[in-house]
Amino acid sequence: MADESARFARSVRRIDEHALDQFDADVARLATDYLRRPVYLTFRRIAQLRGEVFAILDNAHHPLEQQRRLYLIAGRLCAMLAHANADLGHPQEAETHARTALICAELTGDDSLRAYIRWVQSNTAYWRGDYQDAAEIARSGRKFARTGTTMLRLTSQEARARAAARDPDFSATIAVALEARERVAEDETEIGVFRFSPGKAAYYASEAFCDIGSTGEIAGGPDYLNQAKRQARESIRLLEADTHVQGSELYAAAASDLAAAHLAAEDLDGFAEHLAGVLSLPPEHRTVPVVRRVVRMDRQLAAYANTGLAQDLSEQIALFGAHPATAPELPSGG
Repeated sequence: MADESARFARSVRRIDEHALDQFDADVARLATDYLRRPVYLTFRRIAQLRGEVFAILDNAHHPLEQQRRLYLIAGRLCAMLAHANADLGHPQEAETHARTALICAELTGDDSLRAYIRWVQSNTAYWRGDYQDAAEIARSGRKFARTGTTMLRLTSQEARARAAARDPDFSATIAVALEARERVAEDETEIGVFRFSPGKAAYYASEAFCDIGSTGEIAGGPDYLNQAKRQARESIRLLEADTHVQGSELYAAAASDLAAAHLAAEDLDGFAEHLAGVLSLPPEHRTVPVVRRVVRMDRQLAAYANTGLAQDLSEQIALFGAHPATAPELPSGG
């Protein structure tokens, strides 16, 4: 099998360029698989490869450039483990892996890894409900942005965190995020989960506009909700047109944001229409962000509690949230 050949190529204690190239190829494959396969399946393969890299670093001395490459590989694997732990509902483990990844990033001086880790940390804080902290972590990562997609990732994350926090800096931040989307080049080298696609940025924007527009406290609420719908539809269009591999979780996130915008605009039928596809997502793809997007809409359904449609949708949402993606006995961080 190819995996066995790759493992042999990496197993020699006196590492050479061929083994390092194999590690790079494996990281690239796992970064792509992260979007294509259930997260808990990819997680174990990432953890295994990370263990191999750490063993090589621990058991032999290497020339400086080889050591730098090994730390960069280890850092990217730890960053993916942090992302996976956050997606599977283990925020403390995510933070541990992120700190380890940051150590590797500092040892290599790699800004793209630093920026990705800042996004993972911000994303973890966001789904924990620490919106202001999430916004500031994302803002702090901007100084490491060396590509258009990295800047798009950080500004998109910051904008939705500021929206959730009702931060007055939201308008300026979302404007920067929308502008960053226009500047992303097709030939940028990030792949898989390390690439932040314009389609994903669009549903982040939809989520942000929906949060701001649904408060009833800010002038222009209806226009914000219309923006939320437009951005969600644009997200679906961009994801469908993207030549890169896209996971079902991304489509589910975009569709749930479109459903949320219809619900905030008091369009229950439109909400039900767009939520239907999300509710059919198989349990192994129901990551924490997807589930929380759906479950938090159930509270808004209380306003329609006297309708049969709302009652039925509330039951379906409860069932959806009862079966999230899980991975028992996850390896601990480090």
